[in-house]
Amino acid sequence: MSKPNILFAVKEEFYTTCFSEVDLSRIRTLGNIIDAPIPKEVTRDFLLKYTPGADIVITSWGTPPLDADVLAVAPRVKLVCHAAGSVRPVVSDTLWERGIRVTSSAAAIAYGVAEYCLGLLLLASKRTFWLANGTRQGYWMEPAKSYGGAFEIYQQNIGIIGAGHIGRRLIHLLKAFNCNLFVYDPYLGAEDAEKLGVTKVDDLETLFATCRAVSLNAPTNEGTRHMLRGHHFAKFKPGSLFINTAGSIQIHEEEFIAELRKGYFVACIDRCEREPVELDHPYRHLNNVLLSPHIAGVIAENRLRIGTFVANEIESFLRDGSLIYEITREALAKMA
Repeated sequence: MSKPNILFAVKEEFYTTCFSEVDLSRIRTLGNIIDAPIPKEVTRDFLLKYTPGADIVITSWGTPPLDADVLAVAPRVKLVCHAAGSVRPVVSDTLWERGIRVTSSAAAIAYGVAEYCLGLLLLASKRTFWLANGTRQGYWMEPAKSYGGAFEIYQQNIGIIGAGHIGRRLIHLLKAFNCNLFVYDPYLGAEDAEKLGVTKVDDLETLFATCRAVSLNAPTNEGTRHMLRGHHFAKFKPGSLFINTAGSIQIHEEEFIAELRKGYFVACIDRCEREPVELDHPYRHLNNVLLSPHIAGVIAENRLRIGTFVANEIESFLRDGSLIYEITREALAKMA
Protein backbone atom coordinates (compact mmCIF):
# COMPACT_ATOMS: atom_id res chain seq x y z
CA MET A 1 0.00 0.00 0.00
CA SER A 2 1.40 3.39 -0.97
CA LYS A 3 1.89 6.02 1.69
CA PRO A 4 -0.95 8.57 2.08
CA ASN A 5 -0.49 12.24 1.34
CA ILE A 6 -0.76 14.31 4.52
CA LEU A 7 -1.54 18.03 4.61
CA PHE A 8 -0.74 20.23 7.59
CA ALA A 9 -3.55 22.84 7.48
CA VAL A 10 -2.23 24.30 10.72
CA LYS A 11 -1.16 27.89 11.37
CA GLU A 12 2.47 28.50 12.27
CA GLU A 13 1.75 29.30 15.94
CA PHE A 14 0.28 25.86 16.56
CA TYR A 15 2.53 23.92 14.18
CA THR A 16 5.61 25.07 16.09
CA THR A 17 4.15 24.61 19.58
CA CYS A 18 2.03 21.44 19.19
CA PHE A 19 4.37 19.24 17.14
CA SER A 20 7.75 18.19 18.49
CA GLU A 21 10.43 17.05 16.07
CA VAL A 22 9.96 13.53 17.42
CA ASP A 23 6.29 13.47 16.43
CA LEU A 24 6.90 15.26 13.13
CA SER A 25 9.45 12.55 12.28
CA ARG A 26 6.86 9.88 13.12
CA ILE A 27 4.28 11.52 10.86
CA ARG A 28 6.84 11.81 8.03
CA THR A 29 7.48 8.07 8.21
CA LEU A 30 3.74 7.39 8.01
CA GLY A 31 2.99 9.45 4.91
CA ASN A 32 4.13 11.92 2.32
CA ILE A 33 3.86 15.47 3.65
CA ILE A 34 2.35 17.73 1.00
CA ASP A 35 4.77 20.51 0.08
CA ALA A 36 2.82 23.47 1.42
CA PRO A 37 4.08 26.42 3.47
CA ILE A 38 3.14 26.58 7.14
CA PRO A 39 1.08 29.79 7.04
CA LYS A 40 0.66 32.55 9.60
CA GLU A 41 -3.08 31.94 9.17
CA VAL A 42 -4.83 29.08 7.40
CA THR A 43 -7.21 30.62 4.89
CA ARG A 44 -9.94 29.20 2.69
CA ASP A 45 -7.67 29.84 -0.34
CA PHE A 46 -4.95 27.77 1.35
CA LEU A 47 -7.36 24.85 1.69
CA LEU A 48 -8.58 25.16 -1.91
CA LYS A 49 -4.99 25.18 -3.17
CA TYR A 50 -3.46 22.38 -1.09
CA THR A 51 -6.21 19.89 -0.17
CA PRO A 52 -6.41 18.40 -3.70
CA GLY A 53 -4.42 15.19 -3.52
CA ALA A 54 -4.56 15.00 0.29
CA ASP A 55 -5.63 11.74 1.93
CA ILE A 56 -5.25 13.00 5.48
CA VAL A 57 -5.72 16.61 6.63
CA ILE A 58 -4.38 17.84 9.96
CA THR A 59 -6.33 20.86 11.22
CA SER A 60 -6.20 23.00 14.36
CA TRP A 61 -7.51 26.19 15.94
CA GLY A 62 -8.21 28.73 13.20
CA THR A 63 -8.51 26.27 10.32
CA PRO A 64 -11.55 27.17 8.18
CA PRO A 65 -14.33 24.59 7.69
CA LEU A 66 -13.81 21.70 5.31
CA ASP A 67 -17.06 22.54 3.55
CA ALA A 68 -18.63 21.50 0.27
CA ASP A 69 -16.43 23.78 -1.86
CA VAL A 70 -13.20 22.64 -0.23
CA LEU A 71 -14.11 18.97 -0.34
CA ALA A 72 -15.22 19.26 -3.97
CA VAL A 73 -11.57 19.71 -4.93
CA ALA A 74 -10.34 17.12 -2.41
CA PRO A 75 -11.93 13.80 -3.39
CA ARG A 76 -9.25 11.68 -1.73
CA VAL A 77 -9.61 12.92 1.86
CA LYS A 78 -10.39 10.02 4.18
CA LEU A 79 -9.29 11.32 7.58
CA VAL A 80 -9.25 14.65 9.41
CA CYS A 81 -7.03 14.82 12.50
CA HIS A 82 -7.94 17.89 14.50
CA ALA A 83 -4.94 19.12 16.49
CA ALA A 84 -7.20 21.01 18.91
CA GLY A 85 -10.29 20.38 21.03
CA SER A 86 -13.76 20.73 19.54
CA VAL A 87 -14.04 19.73 15.87
CA ARG A 88 -17.12 21.90 15.35
CA PRO A 89 -15.22 24.71 13.57
CA VAL A 90 -13.85 22.40 10.85
CA VAL A 91 -16.55 19.79 10.14
CA SER A 92 -19.46 20.25 7.75
CA ASP A 93 -22.50 18.36 6.51
CA THR A 94 -20.60 17.48 3.35
CA LEU A 95 -17.74 16.03 5.37
CA TRP A 96 -20.07 13.74 7.32
CA GLU A 97 -22.00 12.77 4.18
CA ARG A 98 -18.74 11.80 2.49
CA GLY A 99 -17.98 9.39 5.33
CA ILE A 100 -14.71 11.14 6.16
CA ARG A 101 -13.39 9.96 9.52
CA VAL A 102 -12.66 12.58 12.17
CA THR A 103 -10.55 12.53 15.30
CA SER A 104 -9.86 15.17 17.94
CA SER A 105 -7.05 15.96 20.37
CA ALA A 106 -9.48 16.91 23.15
CA ALA A 107 -8.21 13.96 25.18
CA ALA A 108 -4.67 15.34 24.96
CA ILE A 109 -5.81 18.74 26.21
CA ALA A 110 -7.71 17.00 29.02
CA TYR A 111 -4.44 16.07 30.70
CA GLY A 112 -3.51 19.69 31.26
CA VAL A 113 -6.99 20.72 32.37
CA ALA A 114 -7.29 17.85 34.84
CA GLU A 115 -3.85 18.60 36.28
CA TYR A 116 -4.80 22.25 36.72
CA CYS A 117 -8.08 21.26 38.41
CA LEU A 118 -6.14 19.04 40.80
CA GLY A 119 -3.68 21.83 41.58
CA LEU A 120 -6.47 24.30 42.29
CA LEU A 121 -8.27 21.75 44.44
CA LEU A 122 -5.21 21.08 46.60
CA LEU A 123 -4.22 24.73 46.98
CA ALA A 124 -7.57 26.54 47.17
CA SER A 125 -8.98 24.09 49.71
CA LYS A 126 -6.08 25.06 52.00
CA ARG A 127 -6.72 28.73 51.18
CA THR A 128 -3.13 28.94 49.91
CA PHE A 129 -3.78 31.88 47.60
CA TRP A 130 -5.53 33.85 50.33
CA LEU A 131 -2.84 33.01 52.87
CA ALA A 132 -0.12 34.11 50.45
CA ASN A 133 -1.85 37.46 49.89
CA GLY A 134 -2.28 37.79 53.64
CA THR A 135 1.40 37.37 54.41
CA ARG A 136 2.14 40.38 52.18
CA GLN A 137 -0.27 42.41 54.27
CA GLY A 138 1.19 41.41 57.64
CA TYR A 139 -1.11 38.47 58.41
CA TRP A 140 0.00 34.92 59.09
CA MET A 141 -2.55 32.09 59.60
CA GLU A 142 -5.59 34.32 59.95
CA PRO A 143 -6.76 34.01 56.28
CA ALA A 144 -7.06 30.22 56.71
CA LYS A 145 -10.38 30.94 58.39
CA SER A 146 -11.68 33.01 55.48
CA TYR A 147 -14.85 32.21 53.52
CA GLY A 148 -15.91 29.34 55.73
CA GLY A 149 -12.42 28.08 56.50
CA ALA A 150 -9.74 25.87 54.96
CA PHE A 151 -10.01 22.12 54.53
CA GLU A 152 -8.02 19.23 53.08
CA ILE A 153 -9.40 16.62 50.73
CA TYR A 154 -8.51 13.48 52.69
CA GLN A 155 -11.73 11.46 53.17
CA GLN A 156 -13.77 14.38 51.84
CA ASN A 157 -16.50 14.24 49.18
CA ILE A 158 -15.34 15.71 45.87
CA GLY A 159 -17.85 16.32 43.07
CA ILE A 160 -17.17 16.29 39.35
CA ILE A 161 -19.69 17.56 36.81
CA GLY A 162 -19.06 15.78 33.52
CA ALA A 163 -17.40 12.41 32.93
CA GLY A 164 -15.83 13.20 29.58
CA HIS A 165 -12.11 13.23 28.84
CA ILE A 166 -11.31 15.84 31.50
CA GLY A 167 -13.60 14.45 34.17
CA ARG A 168 -12.23 10.93 33.73
CA ARG A 169 -8.65 12.13 33.82
CA LEU A 170 -9.37 14.10 36.99
CA ILE A 171 -10.96 11.01 38.53
CA HIS A 172 -7.80 9.06 37.72
CA LEU A 173 -5.59 11.69 39.39
CA LEU A 174 -7.78 11.93 42.48
CA LYS A 175 -7.57 8.18 43.09
CA ALA A 176 -4.24 8.83 44.82
CA PHE A 177 -5.76 11.15 47.44
CA ASN A 178 -8.15 8.94 49.41
CA CYS A 179 -11.22 11.09 48.82
CA ASN A 180 -14.77 10.09 47.93
CA LEU A 181 -15.70 10.88 44.33
CA PHE A 182 -19.20 11.80 43.21
CA VAL A 183 -20.08 12.44 39.56
CA TYR A 184 -23.03 14.12 37.88
CA ASP A 185 -23.35 13.23 34.21
CA PRO A 186 -26.66 12.18 32.62
CA TYR A 187 -24.74 10.11 30.05
CA LEU A 188 -22.75 8.12 32.63
CA GLY A 189 -24.23 4.68 33.13
CA ALA A 190 -24.24 2.79 36.42
CA GLU A 191 -21.82 0.17 35.07
CA ASP A 192 -19.39 2.84 33.85
CA ALA A 193 -19.58 4.63 37.21
CA GLU A 194 -18.72 1.39 38.97
CA LYS A 195 -15.72 0.85 36.69
CA LEU A 196 -14.54 4.39 37.40
CA GLY A 197 -14.95 3.83 41.13
CA VAL A 198 -17.26 6.81 41.62
CA THR A 199 -20.74 7.39 42.98
CA LYS A 200 -23.16 8.57 40.31
CA VAL A 201 -25.41 11.41 41.46
CA ASP A 202 -28.68 11.99 39.62
CA ASP A 203 -29.20 15.67 40.40
CA LEU A 204 -27.01 18.71 40.93
CA GLU A 205 -28.68 19.72 44.19
CA THR A 206 -27.50 16.48 45.78
CA LEU A 207 -23.99 16.91 44.38
CA PHE A 208 -23.57 20.41 45.85
CA ALA A 209 -25.13 19.42 49.18
CA THR A 210 -22.93 16.33 49.46
CA CYS A 211 -19.53 17.58 48.29
CA ARG A 212 -16.96 19.85 49.91
CA ALA A 213 -15.60 20.77 46.46
CA VAL A 214 -17.15 20.66 42.99
CA SER A 215 -15.29 20.85 39.67
CA LEU A 216 -17.22 21.85 36.55
CA ASN A 217 -15.98 19.79 33.59
CA ALA A 218 -19.15 19.52 31.50
CA PRO A 219 -19.00 20.41 27.79
CA THR A 220 -20.01 23.83 26.53
CA ASN A 221 -23.07 23.45 24.32
CA GLU A 222 -26.65 24.62 24.24
CA GLY A 223 -27.71 21.59 26.26
CA THR A 224 -25.59 22.72 29.22
CA ARG A 225 -26.44 26.44 29.08
CA HIS A 226 -27.31 27.75 32.57
CA MET A 227 -27.32 24.25 34.05
CA LEU A 228 -25.90 25.72 37.28
CA ARG A 229 -28.18 28.18 39.07
CA GLY A 230 -27.96 30.08 42.30
CA HIS A 231 -29.93 27.49 44.24
CA HIS A 232 -27.30 24.86 43.44
CA PHE A 233 -24.52 26.93 45.02
CA ALA A 234 -26.78 27.72 47.97
CA LYS A 235 -26.58 24.00 48.83
CA PHE A 236 -22.85 24.33 49.53
CA LYS A 237 -21.68 23.94 53.11
CA PRO A 238 -19.65 26.89 54.46
CA GLY A 239 -16.04 26.73 53.31
CA SER A 240 -16.73 24.81 50.10
CA LEU A 241 -14.81 25.21 46.85
CA PHE A 242 -16.03 25.53 43.24
CA ILE A 243 -13.69 25.13 40.26
CA ASN A 244 -14.63 26.10 36.71
CA THR A 245 -12.26 25.21 33.88
CA ALA A 246 -15.05 24.28 31.46
CA GLY A 247 -16.76 27.47 30.36
CA SER A 248 -19.37 29.83 31.73
CA ILE A 249 -22.49 29.42 29.65
CA GLN A 250 -23.07 26.48 31.99
CA ILE A 251 -23.36 28.94 34.86
CA HIS A 252 -26.16 31.45 35.32
CA GLU A 253 -23.64 34.16 36.06
CA GLU A 254 -25.90 36.70 37.75
CA GLU A 255 -27.20 34.12 40.24
CA PHE A 256 -23.72 32.67 40.76
CA ILE A 257 -22.26 36.09 41.58
CA ALA A 258 -25.10 36.78 43.99
CA GLU A 259 -24.12 33.64 45.92
CA LEU A 260 -20.41 34.50 45.75
CA ARG A 261 -21.13 37.88 47.34
CA LYS A 262 -22.45 36.07 50.43
CA GLY A 263 -18.89 34.91 51.09
CA TYR A 264 -19.51 31.37 52.33
CA PHE A 265 -17.41 29.59 49.65
CA VAL A 266 -14.50 30.25 47.31
CA ALA A 267 -14.32 29.84 43.55
CA CYS A 268 -11.48 29.32 41.08
CA ILE A 269 -12.54 30.54 37.64
CA ASP A 270 -10.47 29.84 34.53
CA ARG A 271 -13.16 30.11 31.86
CA CYS A 272 -15.53 33.01 31.25
CA GLU A 273 -18.25 33.54 28.68
CA ARG A 274 -16.47 36.64 27.40
CA GLU A 275 -12.68 36.69 27.54
CA PRO A 276 -11.02 38.75 28.76
CA VAL A 277 -13.71 39.77 31.23
CA GLU A 278 -14.45 43.47 31.60
CA LEU A 279 -12.26 45.44 34.00
CA ASP A 280 -15.23 46.07 36.28
CA HIS A 281 -16.45 42.45 36.24
CA PRO A 282 -17.07 41.06 39.75
CA TYR A 283 -14.75 38.12 39.07
CA ARG A 284 -11.86 40.60 39.09
CA HIS A 285 -12.83 42.16 42.41
CA LEU A 286 -14.55 39.61 44.64
CA ASN A 287 -12.02 38.52 47.24
CA ASN A 288 -13.28 34.95 47.35
CA VAL A 289 -12.59 34.45 43.64
CA LEU A 290 -9.32 33.34 42.08
CA LEU A 291 -9.52 34.33 38.40
CA SER A 292 -7.02 32.95 35.89
CA PRO A 293 -6.95 33.82 32.16
CA HIS A 294 -7.96 30.51 30.51
CA ILE A 295 -4.69 28.70 31.17
CA ALA A 296 -5.91 25.28 32.34
CA GLY A 297 -5.38 23.32 29.14
CA VAL A 298 -2.46 24.08 26.89
CA ILE A 299 -0.31 27.19 27.13
CA ALA A 300 3.17 25.65 26.96
CA GLU A 301 4.66 22.14 26.95
CA ASN A 302 1.31 20.40 27.36
CA ARG A 303 0.57 21.45 23.78
CA LEU A 304 3.09 18.85 22.64
CA ARG A 305 0.71 16.10 23.73
CA ILE A 306 -1.48 17.18 20.82
CA GLY A 307 1.16 16.30 18.26
CA THR A 308 1.71 12.94 19.92
CA PHE A 309 -2.03 12.19 19.82
CA VAL A 310 -2.22 13.15 16.12
CA ALA A 311 0.70 10.87 15.27
CA ASN A 312 -0.89 8.05 17.28
CA GLU A 313 -4.20 8.43 15.44
CA ILE A 314 -2.62 8.43 11.98
CA GLU A 315 -0.57 5.38 12.89
CA SER A 316 -3.64 3.53 14.19
CA PHE A 317 -5.74 4.49 11.17
CA LEU A 318 -3.12 3.27 8.72
CA ARG A 319 -2.47 0.07 10.65
CA ASP A 320 -6.00 -1.32 10.84
CA GLY A 321 -8.48 1.52 10.21
CA SER A 322 -9.15 2.13 13.90
CA LEU A 323 -9.12 5.49 15.67
CA ILE A 324 -8.51 5.92 19.38
CA TYR A 325 -10.51 9.14 19.77
CA GLU A 326 -12.89 9.15 16.83
CA ILE A 327 -15.63 11.80 16.71
CA THR A 328 -18.87 10.84 14.99
CA ARG A 329 -21.67 13.13 13.92
CA GLU A 330 -23.95 11.60 16.55
CA ALA A 331 -21.41 11.91 19.37
CA LEU A 332 -20.70 15.54 18.51
CA ALA A 333 -24.21 16.53 19.57
CA LYS A 334 -23.26 15.75 23.19
CA MET A 335 -19.85 17.38 23.06
CA ALA A 336 -18.40 20.87 23.34
